[in-house]
Amino acid sequence: MIIQTKYAQIKNNELYIDDVRVSDLVKQYGTPLYVMSEGHLRDKLEELQDFMNQYEKSLPLFASKSFSCLAMYKLIKEYNIGIDCVSAGEMSIALKAGVDPDKIYFHGNNKLPEEINYALNNNVYHFVADNFYELDLLERIASKLNKKVFITLRVVPEIKAGANEKIQTGMKDTKFGFPSSEGIYLKAIQQVLESSSLVYEGLHAHIGSQVFDLNAYKEEMYKFMKFADEIYQTFHIVTSKINAGGGYGIAYTKKDKPLKFEVITEAIMSIIYSHYDQRGWTHPSVMIEPGRYVTGNAGITLYTIGSIKEIPGMKTYVAVDGGMTDHIRTALYNAKYEGIIANKASEKKNKIVTIAGKCCESGDILIRDIKIPDSVESGDLFAIFSTGAYHYTMSSNYNQLPKPAIVFTYKGQSRLVVRRQTFDDLIALDIE
Repeated sequence: MIIQTKYAQIKNNELYIDDVRVSDLVKQYGTPLYVMSEGHLRDKLEELQDFMNQYEKSLPLFASKSFSCLAMYKLIKEYNIGIDCVSAGEMSIALKAGVDPDKIYFHGNNKLPEEINYALNNNVYHFVADNFYELDLLERIASKLNKKVFITLRVVPEIKAGANEKIQTGMKDTKFGFPSSEGIYLKAIQQVLESSSLVYEGLHAHIGSQVFDLNAYKEEMYKFMKFADEIYQTFHIVTSKINAGGGYGIAYTKKDKPLKFEVITEAIMSIIYSHYDQRGWTHPSVMIEPGRYVTGNAGITLYTIGSIKEIPGMKTYVAVDGGMTDHIRTALYNAKYEGIIANKASEKKNKIVTIAGKCCESGDILIRDIKIPDSVESGDLFAIFSTGAYHYTMSSNYNQLPKPAIVFTYKGQSRLVVRRQTFDDLIALDIE
């Protein structure tokens, strides 16, 4: 089972996370509960830092949309890693955590004027530009504020990759980036070069999320080297920054076979460096944007089991005290997960059930057809693994359910980093 790792283990018939017993976590913090292994997070951040330090001028950027809270941003700052933000909200938390504004890169396909103003007024000057509307907007606002904006142009490589069509971003038909066909992205670069407020830095690529195909990354980089050549031939400038994007996959189930981080990144760096060496160009600054890779397997969500409903000749539904409000990816992407009865973790698993949520939707299913012990009963604890990415950040208050708390575990200790919402929080913005 994939959860038998350095940071999640079964001891004495119970699940432990960073040597903290889950029943103790539940007793102290309640359920549903997002648990993040700080040990796992630190391992991944250290890996990013150490590996990318081999390459001059390289910088890993944490894709903060995967898991965004103050405690996480503070870890990012500690490891001197950059941040990929897609909203002024994410940016505001990063800045509050003390992240260097020069290491914040602002993404998004529809940056709002107020977000652009917020960024520039807080010394965030690195923008991943997505479209001509944005370039016009940046020119007007930056000129008015007498600021310089450094542009990395997002260009569509026209590559299909990613585990689900809803997280494939590199195909020709996508809402993201400048088309690479018919010279459209070159027209965007021309506009940047002619601007007095915009500075061309480089190119950004992203082909999708949960990518297991190394050839997709290679194809992406070969195309971007072709773009670098076209830019040099057209404008006589060497592209000084290549952002290779993210999409690094993880194992959600034992069937998943993700690529190793080093294998993907070495392939990317090799293609870029070889191409620049052949042309006698100075090596560019290279960036990558892992998010899920850092946070996904660090997360475990804990629930308390409530009703158990057997439908003769059909299936057994085991309902938990959360659902699609805190675990949307199954309903959204038909994502697959593994889990166990956390307080009966060593018992033989013979009973096939479906784990259901408590929301008023037939689609509120967390895991279909999972084997659990016959002894399952109301009050047992259920743990779902690999929930560190896109669970808390995509959570909602549907059915007016309060959002769960977040706890970090580390070296046998736990600490609350986001408190559980209260009923008062649900109407905190209401006006009587």
